[in-house]
Amino acid sequence: MRFALIATSAVALAAIPLALSISGPQMSGDQFIAAVRCVAYHDVTRDDANLGRAKFQLNGEARRQPAETAAEAHAEVDAIARQAVNTDSASDADMIRADRAEACAGSHFAYSDAAANAA
Repeated sequence: MRFALIATSAVALAAIPLALSISGPQMSGDQFIAAVRCVAYHDVTRDDANLGRAKFQLNGEARRQPAETAAEAHAEVDAIARQAVNTDSASDADMIRADRAEACAGSHFAYSDAAANAA
């Protein structure tokens, strides 16, 4: 009985940090916004059709982020989609590609996942 109590306590102590890491945000708000922005630009430029994994991970992370951060990320995606829809010329398309490069420069998460999915 004593052994079972000690073993159960040890397992519980090991499981608590794991549960906290799963339930808490894995990225800072700024990292999350940067990753969302990068994936959104990749999505609208259609240069990488395999963004499913990155989107899935970001959607999971959105549930862990504060509501304000998730709302800001959603607004960023909407703004990027509107910008892409309103592209009328080659210079507009070049500007979107430049914005994508700038957005992805600070987002190792989204860029590496997108590249991994492309392979």
